Parts: sequence; structure tokens; C-alpha cells
Amino acid sequence: MTGMLLEGDREVDEPQRRVPTSPRWQLPTHWPLTIVVLGFPLWWAMGLRTILPMVLTVVMADQLIRRRKIALPRGFAVWALFLAWMTLGIFVLFADAPDAVPGGNSSRILIFVYRAAWYVTATVILLWVANLRESELPTRWVYQLLGFMFVVTAVGGLVGVLAPTIEFTSAVELFLPRGLRGNGLVQAIVHPAVADIQNVLGRPEARPKAPFAYANSWGSNLLLYMPFFLVAWFRQGPRWQRFVGPVVLAMAAIPVVYSLNRGLWVAMALGALGFLWLQVSKGRTLATVASAGLLVVIAAIFLLSPLYNIVQERVDNQHSNERRGQLLEQTVSSTLRGSPAVGFGSTRDVQGSFSSIAGASTPDCPKCGVPPLGTQGHIWQVIFSQGFIGLGLFLSFFVMALARCWRCRTTVETLCTFTLGFFLLLLPVYDTLGMPLVVVMIAIGLLAREQWASAGAGSTSYLEPALARLRAAWPLLLATTLLGAMLGGAVAALAPVQHSTRTSILLTPAPVYLSTDDRDTGSDSDAISEVTIDTEAALLVSRQSLSRVVGSTDPAVLDEVRDRIRVTAVPSTDVLVLEVRAPTAAESREQAESVADSYLLTRRAYLSNRRDQALLMLRQELTELGGPGGELTPAGATGERLKRAVESIQLTPTTAGEVIRTREPVQVRRQLEVPVTTGAGLGLAAGALVLAMFPGWRPRWRRRP
Repeated sequence: MTGMLLEGDREVDEPQRRVPTSPRWQLPTHWPLTIVVLGFPLWWAMGLRTILPMVLTVVMADQLIRRRKIALPRGFAVWALFLAWMTLGIFVLFADAPDAVPGGNSSRILIFVYRAAWYVTATVILLWVANLRESELPTRWVYQLLGFMFVVTAVGGLVGVLAPTIEFTSAVELFLPRGLRGNGLVQAIVHPAVADIQNVLGRPEARPKAPFAYANSWGSNLLLYMPFFLVAWFRQGPRWQRFVGPVVLAMAAIPVVYSLNRGLWVAMALGALGFLWLQVSKGRTLATVASAGLLVVIAAIFLLSPLYNIVQERVDNQHSNERRGQLLEQTVSSTLRGSPAVGFGSTRDVQGSFSSIAGASTPDCPKCGVPPLGTQGHIWQVIFSQGFIGLGLFLSFFVMALARCWRCRTTVETLCTFTLGFFLLLLPVYDTLGMPLVVVMIAIGLLAREQWASAGAGSTSYLEPALARLRAAWPLLLATTLLGAMLGGAVAALAPVQHSTRTSILLTPAPVYLSTDDRDTGSDSDAISEVTIDTEAALLVSRQSLSRVVGSTDPAVLDEVRDRIRVTAVPSTDVLVLEVRAPTAAESREQAESVADSYLLTRRAYLSNRRDQALLMLRQELTELGGPGGELTPAGATGERLKRAVESIQLTPTTAGEVIRTREPVQVRRQLEVPVTTGAGLGLAAGALVLAMFPGWRPRWRRRP
């Protein structure tokens, strides 16, 4: 035989020749995460900050697939159901939401795909971190990577404070089509800038954001990286990191204050108190005293520095609270009325603004508009996009993870506790979809890996058995999903048909005597100055206007009519848009025309009444300035001014306005996608609940012979 020699009666192995082998050096398994983090400043400058993590997630997924077993963190089934629920949103993307601008374009699909890609990216990273062995992805190396991201974020913030005007065109931006480049979301992703210039304090202020898209994103990222930085540089790092660490923290304090991120400040303060409480609960007397003393020193230095004045100014300027509160209230209300179970898949632009139904952003006043429904906080985005059931699934996964680590028995558990705590604090105020969600998933992945190692393999669930059970149960899930969809469609089909007629009314400008400066009208001037397009909309649905249409002043009858009327306005114009819904097209058109005519009569009567009041007041003033007999012959500048005012008012017409267009009645779209998708989602959830209640049961489907 080849490779064997005969020596007497036995075989002797022939020395094997050396076969050339591949080089011993090869990329470490953790190279995708390492490249994303260590090259993050470069990726930001090139416009790849968002794209590259998603691309390298494909590599991570390939590494996972090559493994014999893929372990699943506890509670992953809840997260998988949330992902399925999020996917349902594609079917309701073009449903009209209450209080939102109707219609939509293809950009809504782009936004949905972008957000879905981040959820998938975070999920793959969670499984990747949890399944890599310590030798493949050392825990200390993860700490160092995320600690490095804290340094990068702090330096970027400091640059944003010192040189806030730096911005440039990235390489990716150069190759994008002009239309895509003009999209606001795409611009934020690929266009590098170090700061946002905003008038938060009543004057232009630079809010640092590099290397992220928004100032609030900068704050949330810095906060979530901070626990890893403290452990990596102060507890486990080499000596030089322990010396340089305080300098980095002092440097980070400057952009933290100038960011004007109140959520960041509150979370940091609560984090410091939480760390102090942890030392007390663990009975670490020396650490408790040292931590308390350090906090007192930091607080004293801060109070004596100019940074305190900036914080005080920000606390005194709470102008955004009311605006944010109105947006959140409208977001929840719109979801409850329109699609409470599955949401609307993505955000929607608000109809008008909070100050006026004709309000909108303009080049001179970009803040006159309002942010879209489902923004200003990740939790509100989940509510509006995935509904309240989606919110329950989303929060349940993170609360379950927090329940597994809150005891803080190890460093990993402590980091996971603070990371999840910060994340839950930021959810109502900041958008944490992106790198913040990735950091949280990394912390949960490290926690799962550590707890598997201590508990043993017997307590671990794996992907392959889960997929096998899904393959066996897919007919059940499909049946419950289809049944739910059919029930939802049946409910929608039973809804009565509605027809809608839209009428546009051009209002004449408010007469001069309603806001004249030629006379002092006393207390009436305040009421007169409040005549706006919004008060005109209220006048349109007032009792005086609607009572002519229905021939009754019964409040119940008037409320029933109001429920079928929707009043909007063309942004930044004096054009009211009246929409009336009714069971038939003829009734809808007739009522729309009647309401418009009645409103114009009411407005004409109001203007005439205001004119008569203004004339009466002017004549009284002329009488007081007249001779002993009260004749209207006053002399002097005041008398001449009053006489001119009387003549001007007498010549002013009291025309209310005119109907410029009445569209043909159209049948109101039933929006079947909302009840059908809701039914399908509830059916899917019911099937998943059956599988969860009977974990050992596997349906067996008999094949026909």
C-alpha cells in the first residue's frame, strides 16, 4: 500500500511528506463587529455609517449558519413574534390615519424597509454575540470596542461644540440620484455634519451630533456606551487607560451639557444614583464612600463652572414640552381610533399643525410644522407603527431580559442592567432604533452566553428544534392567520358604505376694522385679534351654521352632523376645505353645499355685526369730541382720524367668501387592509399562543394514501 513499507512480517509506516498548508494567520471570528466599531469614524465620513453594519450582518448570519447549533436567548420567541408583527405593517402602509395627511408615496416603503433592516440587524447581532465562544469573541474585547465608541462619540461631540459648521458631502452621497439625495431620511443617513444649529434657548445654539444623524441620537449613544467605557478603561483596562479615562470623561462633559439633552442629563443622574445604590446593597463601604465623594466633587465642579448656567437656561426654556406632549397625545389618539392592534406600519405627516389647521413648515419658519406622528421617541414609533400589541411584545422582551440580570451578580449582569435601564428610560423621549438598539442586543447576548455557561447546556433552547416545530405547526399557524384575516374582512364588509364630498371655500381677508390700529377698542381688541382661519373653522361647525342645515338646534342632532364633517385648510392659505360624509352620494353633495352656504351666511352676518359695532363705537367717540350740543363736528387731528375711519368702514364690503370648487362625490375607501391585517395578526398570535401553552405538542398531519 502507498505510504507503507514491509519489514519482515509487519508493516511499517513510511514517514509522510509534508503537505503545504495555508498560512496560520487568519481573520478572527469577531472581525465583522471589530471593523464596524474601529472604522466607525471613517464609515461616518464616507456615508456608510448605517449601511456597513447592515452589510456585515450578512457575514455574521453566514457564520451562524455554518454552526452546528444556534442557541436562542430566553424570551427570543417573544422577539420573533414582534418581528412577525412588525412585518405585518407592510400591508397597512398606505392606510389613512386619523389626524394625518391622507395618501402617500413610495418613500413610505423606503422608511419601512430602513427600520425593518435595523430590527433584523439587531436580531442577527444578538444571536451572533450569544453563540460565539469566549475564545472567538472575548468579553473584554467587546467592552473595549464599546468603550472605544464612547471615546469616538465624545470626541465627535466636542468637535460639534468647537466647530459646529463642519459638514461635507460624503462619497456615498455623490453617487446617489438627485431625487433620492433630497429625501430627508437619506440626507440624515449619508450627509456628515457635526452639529445641528437650533434655537432651543431663544438664540442659535450648536447641538453636537457627530458621528450620528441627530443630536438626540448622539445623546442616547453616548449614554449606552458609557457603562462599557467605565468597565473597560477603569476596571479592566491597562494602566494608561486608567490615567487617560478621567480626561476623556471631563472632555465628554462639555458636549453633554451643550447638547441640551434633558433626557441624557436625567438618565445620567439616575445612573449615578443607581451605581451608588448598588455599592450600598452589596455592602461595599469603601466603594460607597469613594463613589459618594467623587459625585460630590463632580457636582461642585459643575456648579462652579459656566456649564451650570447653560443647564439652568435649558431648564428655564421648556417650550418643547407642550409641543412634544401634543404630538404624543395625537399619536396615541390616532392609533386608538385608526388601527390599535397593528398600527400603520410607519409614521405619518400631521394634518396642519398644533397652532393652526393651515400651519406648515416654510423656508422662513421651518419650525411652524410639526414632526410626523410616531416620532419624538421610540416607544411612540412602535405604538404608531406596530400598534399596542406590538408595543406589548416589544417591551416584554426587554423587561424579561432585565428580570434575568437585575441582581447584578457579575460584571456582565451589571452592565446589562444599566444598559437596559438606560434604554427603557430613553424610549419615551429618543429614537433608539439603530446603534442604541444594537448595543442593547450586544448586552443581552453577553448575558445569555454567560448564563448558559453557568447553567449548563441542558437549559438552552436551540434554533433547529424551534424551526422543526414551526415546520410541523405551520398548517395550524396558517389556518389561524387566514381565519383571522377572513373574519377581519367580514367585519369590514359589514360596515356601511360612505360617500364623501369635498368643497373648497376661499375666505375674504378679515376687514381692517377687525384689527385696526386707528382706534383703541379696549377689551374688544383682544377678541378681535383672535379671528383666524381656525376660528373660521369653528364657526363653520357652530350651532348657528349647522342649525340651518338640519333645521334643528337639538345638540344630539348637531353632534351627529359634526361627526360626519371634517374641516381642514390648504397650508399657509385662507382656503378652508370642507369634507362631508353621508350614506349616499347625493346626500353627501347636498349637505356639503348646504353647510358651505350656511357658513358663508353666518360669516357674512358676523362681519356685518362687527362692522355695525365698530361704527357705533366710532360714532360714540365722535359724539364725545363734539360741541356742547353733541353735534358730530369735532375739530383737530383726532376728529379727522375718526371721520376717516368711519368712511373706511362704511366702504368696506362684508363679503364672506366664495365656494371655489366642489368635487364630485366619491365613495369612501373602506381601508380593508386595516381590519384584514388586524385579523391576520390576531389569528397568528392565537396560533402562537396555542403552541406556547402546549410546548410538548406537535401537530401531526396525516397524508392521504
